[in-house]
Parts: sequence; structure tokens; C-alpha cells
Amino acid sequence: MVVKSYVETYGCWLAKADAEVLRQRLGMETAADVREADVVLIYTCAVREDGEVRQLARIKQLAAAGKPLIVAGCLAKLRPYTIKSIAPEAALVYPEQVEGGAEREMKRLPEYVGGVVFTIPLQVGCLGNCTFCATKYTRGGAGYVKSASPDDVLKHVKKAVERGAREIYLTGQDVITYGFDMKWNNGWTLPSLLERLLREVEGEYRVRIGMSEPWVFEKFADQIVDIVKNDHRVYRFFHLPVQSGSDKILRAMGRRYTADEYKSLVFKIRRTVGHNAFIATDIIVGFPGEREEDFQATLELVEELQFDKVHVARFSPRPFTEAAVANNQVPDAEKKKRSKILSQLALRIAHLRNGVRVGERDVVLLTEVDHGLVVGRASDYRQVVVSRGERPLGEFLKVRLVGASPVYLYGAIE
Repeated sequence: MVVKSYVETYGCWLAKADAEVLRQRLGMETAADVREADVVLIYTCAVREDGEVRQLARIKQLAAAGKPLIVAGCLAKLRPYTIKSIAPEAALVYPEQVEGGAEREMKRLPEYVGGVVFTIPLQVGCLGNCTFCATKYTRGGAGYVKSASPDDVLKHVKKAVERGAREIYLTGQDVITYGFDMKWNNGWTLPSLLERLLREVEGEYRVRIGMSEPWVFEKFADQIVDIVKNDHRVYRFFHLPVQSGSDKILRAMGRRYTADEYKSLVFKIRRTVGHNAFIATDIIVGFPGEREEDFQATLELVEELQFDKVHVARFSPRPFTEAAVANNQVPDAEKKKRSKILSQLALRIAHLRNGVRVGERDVVLLTEVDHGLVVGRASDYRQVVVSRGERPLGEFLKVRLVGASPVYLYGAIE
């Protein structure tokens, strides 16, 4: 008997990959909506309080549908009793149980099931111990890392590209720590894995490197930027969360770098890769103890580094974290004000950064249709609107960049 599952995923790309691993392990096919499903699977995220509220409401709604419900992921581990109180019949699956055992071994990776993008998790865990982070309790942190074997990763990527994948997204909790559990020896590093992938997987495709903690990325920066500079198949894209421009706040967060050290890393990337290397970052506003001068330091850092994209988040107190019980909590109204100021600045700069590329030519990989617009990714992972109407996703197109907005570039097909 074929069992169909309706899957809903919240949070990061690792969560999306984990949900797929779990679905495949349970031998369930995909249903388009709840009505067609025999089982409902919701994979949750615990990073933010507002997200938690939305997910709990959704779990309650899905439980009312009367179908077997699986609640998996970080929120399942962080709030098991709360979830059971609103969905008593739900089965809970913690992140370490995704593969079916008592802990995550990274021996079961998702199989490619179609589409342009194939997301493959390389590792779980983190070397950091940030005072605001609940994920270190739900997935592992403070030195805990588990990595998939290079051979297994390559096997899955080869199969995906042979079957039609054109974008390979290397994801994880902190992808630059890949191989730490193997002491970064004998090919167990992200640069070594990238080199093998590019050498052994034939075809035209693109590779996107997921989020990396800056202080660990610095250890491998020279190798990574050299690979990115010299192989067009790797997007010139770097996701390096800075979180604050104030050294005082960085120390309070438990981050392991100063603002100047972070700046030096960004300068190195742009100096080596080129002016249009895409730098994405995350910033938390309203962290406990953040005074006006600390916030101004963040604004100045954003102005100086001219980020291509900034994910702005208001500080959200999470259970079991040091920051949740810290003194000098910032009022919600002040968090909201600072978030608005920073978001407006980030959008203005993103518009300017996109505008720099207008007039250039690039090869764009078509990845999605958004409200009737065909959208692709440029060589630096910027989103490019190329046309309206029908075009096959997965196609590579030569375009001239003719316009820019804060979010999109616009390309004329050549």
C-alpha cells in the first residue's frame, strides 16, 4: 500500500533536507495537500519566538484535520510538552532521530526526486556557543559536529546531476565546520569536498555554499575564495552572519571575532573574487544591553561593507539561553524602531549593489516561476527576472542585465 504524506517545512535549508530524509526513510510518497494525504508531516524551527507562535497554531490546525500527524525538528525537541498539549496524538521526531536511530550519524542523505535544485546536507552541529541560540540544544553546538562522508556526498550529487539537477545547495548547520569530527584530515574539509565535486561530477551545474560562521570560515578562506574565483560552477556567494557591529555586543553574544576581523574577511573575499561577490549576512537588533551607540556601530558597519543582503531580526528570547535571562533587555518598541531603520538602510544598499551590475552580461540559471515571471540566478546568486511566459526551468541563458531593484536584477535574453 502506498502511503502519501503532506509535508510542511519551516526554517532553514537543513530543515528542508531533514524533512526529505525523514519522508524517504518512512517510505512515504508526496501528497499535494492535506486532503490527499494519509499522514501529515510538519518539520519545525525553534530559532524565533514569533515563528514558534505561528507554528504552534499551524500544528493545532493540522491536528484538527484528524489524520496521523508527525511533528519533527527543533521545535519538537524544544517544546515537546506544549506540542503534546495541543496535538496529543502527534508523534514527535527530534532532529537527532531523523535517520531512525538515537543520534544523527549523517549516513542517510536525501535522494534526488526531481527539480532544478538538489539540497544536500553536509553536516550538523556547530563549534560556537552563542548566548542567544537555542539550536545548540536542539541540534548540537559548542563543539559537536557530525559530517557525511565525502564519498556519500559525491555519490548523491552525481546521481542528482545525471538525473537533471542543475543547482547543488551544500547546506548544514554551519557548513564550513564540515569534517571537524574527522579532525579536518584526509579530504574531510569543505575545500577538499568542493574540489572533488568539481573534478568528479561532470556537466553544467552550479554549487551554492551554505551559511558559515566567520571565525571558522577565516581558517579556510584562502582555499574557498580560490575555488570560487577559478571555477564558474560555484556561485560567488558567501553567507557570513555578523550579528552586530559592536564589539561589546559581539562579546555578549559569544561570537568569536571582532568587527574589524569580520571586515578584514569581507575585504579579502571582495579583493580576491571581485567587486560583485555577493555577501549576505544576518544581524540581530535589540540584543540585551545594546545601547544606541552599539546600534550606530552596526549601521556604520553595514554602510562600510555594503552588504548585498541583510537578514534583519529583532532579538527573540529563547528557552534555555543565557541571553533570555540577561539584564538590560531592550524594549520591544525600540527593537521595532531599530529593525525598521536597519531594514531600510539594507534595502537602499542592496539596490545600489544590484545597480552596479546593470550593463554587464552574465549566464543565468532559470530556477523558478514567481507570479508569472521566470526568475533565475546569476553567477553571484543574484535573482534575475528574465521574461514572462513559458521557458524551461534548468536552462542556462546568456543575458544582458538591464535594470535593478533592491531584490531583483532584470535581464534581456541575448
